[in-house]
Amino acid sequence: MHTSPLIDIGLNLASHRFTSDWKQVIARAHEAGVERFILTGTSLKISREVAVLTEKMAPGTAFFTAGIHPHYASGLDADALAGLRSLLSHPNAVAVGETGLDYNRDLSPRNVQRAALEAQVELACTLGKPLFLHEREAADDLLAILDNFKDRLPKCVVHCFTGNETVARQYVERGFYLGITGWVGQKNRNQDLLRALQAIPPERTMLETDAPYLTPPGYRPDIAGRNEPAALARVAELLAMARGVPVEQVRADAYAASLAFFGLERQRHTAG
Repeated sequence: MHTSPLIDIGLNLASHRFTSDWKQVIARAHEAGVERFILTGTSLKISREVAVLTEKMAPGTAFFTAGIHPHYASGLDADALAGLRSLLSHPNAVAVGETGLDYNRDLSPRNVQRAALEAQVELACTLGKPLFLHEREAADDLLAILDNFKDRLPKCVVHCFTGNETVARQYVERGFYLGITGWVGQKNRNQDLLRALQAIPPERTMLETDAPYLTPPGYRPDIAGRNEPAALARVAELLAMARGVPVEQVRADAYAASLAFFGLERQRHTAG
C-alpha cells in the first residue's frame, strides 16, 4: 500500500542544537518519509534565519513562518513589525507566527503579549496569510482577541496542542486546525489531550515534532535528548494508537490537512 508522506509543520531548525548537523538531520527525516518541513520563526532574528535555511534546502521541501513568540513579545516594536512584514513576502513564507499567549511561563507581561498578538493577527489579516498560534493556559484571552477579527481572520492552527476537550471544541467550532506532537504518547501527562482528540476532526489535525523538543516516547533520537523531524513517523503512530485507527489513515489525513492549510501543492511522491 502506498504510504502517505509526512509534513512536519513545526520544526525549530534554527535551534543551536541543530547548527552542526542540520543537513544530516533533514536527510534522516527524508529517509523516514518526511517530505516537507515548516520551519518555525519565533523572533525576527530566528524568522530571518529559518528563511535562509529554507533557501539552502531542496526546492519545494522547506517553508517557514515569521513571527514573534509570546516569550519575546517585548521585542515587538514598529521596526520588528516592518521586518516581519517584509520577510512574509518571501516565496517560502507560509504563515504569520509563532505568535500567541503563554500564561504558563509569563516570560513577557500579559498585556505586552496581548498587544503583540493583536499586531500580528492584524498583519496576517492584511496579508491574507494563515496564523501559526501558541497557547498555554490562555485560551480565553486568545479567543477573545481572535474573535475581534472574526470577519477577516485567516486560517489558524494552534500548534503543539496539549489542551483539554473544552478548549479543543472552541477551536474546532471556529474552523481552526490543531497540531499534534509526541505529547500524545506521554503517559500520565496526555490525559486531557486523549479526551480532546474526540473533539478534533481528522481533517483538522496536523502533525509536528516541535524538534528539538518533545521527543515522542518510543523514538530513539540520534543524539540523546534531542528530538528530530525523523520522529514524525512515530508521532503518527502514537496518534493512530490514541485514535484507534490505522497509521496510514492518520498520515493521509494529516498530509491532506497540511496541504490545504498552508496552500502547498500536492507533489508526486516518489520513493527517493
